[in-house]
Amino acid sequence: MTGWTNLDAAGGAGTPQAPDARFEDARFEDLFRRWLLGAIGEPAGSWRAGVRALCFNVHPTTAGEHAVELIGAVDCDPAAADWALDEVWLPSRARIALPGDVADADDGVLLVRCLVRAALADGFAGARLKRYPRIALGHVDGPLDVLWERTPI
Repeated sequence: MTGWTNLDAAGGAGTPQAPDARFEDARFEDLFRRWLLGAIGEPAGSWRAGVRALCFNVHPTTAGEHAVELIGAVDCDPAAADWALDEVWLPSRARIALPGDVADADDGVLLVRCLVRAALADGFAGARLKRYPRIALGHVDGPLDVLWERTPI
């Protein structure tokens, strides 16, 4: 893994030299980082522009593969189970394909949960994500799991 702050300067640090099962994982982690940082850096999706919650939706694509989509919602009422359906923003690159070895949407949710939690724990990416009052994850048509939410003052 190359970290969150400057992926290009790392020059492939953390990527195994010999092809093995970890190579694809390392490449996807870096791809996910680039995608996420690019998306949350777009002004239209800014918390300043009215987006109050981010939701990562895992969904099937054609040929039995899966992708993750990021949406921004204006409402993040915990009492409303479908709050993330009120999408007001999609990044210019709204989705990325998950690795081919993701067997089903449940595996995709587990993978994305791990990556988003790592982003939230990181000083650089976490500070940007935590500008939004709520971060959630789930199946595109299923229940959402709130991964982080700002504690009311």
